Amino acid sequence: MPNIKTGRRKLVIFASIICICLIIGIVLIVKGYLTIEWVNTQMDTLEEVLNRSYGPVLYILGTFAFIILQILGVVPVILGPLVYDQPQAFFLTLIGVNIGIITTFLVARYFLRDYFAPKLEQSRLNRFTRRLETNGIMTMIFLRLVLLMFPPMNWAIGATNIKIRDYIIGSLIGLTPIIFAIHLAVSRLKTVNSARDLLRPETIAVLLVFLVFLLAVIWIRRRYFSTKEPRFHEEA
Repeated sequence: MPNIKTGRRKLVIFASIICICLIIGIVLIVKGYLTIEWVNTQMDTLEEVLNRSYGPVLYILGTFAFIILQILGVVPVILGPLVYDQPQAFFLTLIGVNIGIITTFLVARYFLRDYFAPKLEQSRLNRFTRRLETNGIMTMIFLRLVLLMFPPMNWAIGATNIKIRDYIIGSLIGLTPIIFAIHLAVSRLKTVNSARDLLRPETIAVLLVFLVFLLAVIWIRRRYFSTKEPRFHEEA
């Protein structure tokens, strides 16, 4: 009984945290802040501030805030290559994104797992939760390729019994090529001034990278997440 009460108490605290984050995020979005449009209009100011000595730290904290406040984390990902050189933008974004998704996961792990993990094992989602436990790295790679840093997913995965190591490694592997592809596309689009520029080898290369990414997602889906059970399981 004490464990149940503790689990419910944690659940209430967690719900309060989420509500506060959502309210702050919604207010900022409604007022026109922290959106792609706002970033575009404030580009000159942001570029000046983020290129100061404390700029990289501010950018990492901003990326972290976008994820914590349930705002689309793709906004700072797009902003990075507009402000910094590609290698610096890539590493700063990777650091900020991973701090955000790991923090949200650990918060959910502390507040939600005791209450939800046993219930998930007895629900229709038990097949998915077992896959997280036994093949967590590949599962997280696929989820990241499809959903990126989607905030609700970070909270939900924290409520399962996936290993922390698998969550971190799978997320890192899954997000790295996506962030790189987004930065490559944004950097390339900055130089596009006409339709003819789209036919340059660099632009075609970006499109090929995106195509390879889609094919990789399809392959991982069929290879590791097929709904068909192997025959030898049935015979056994």
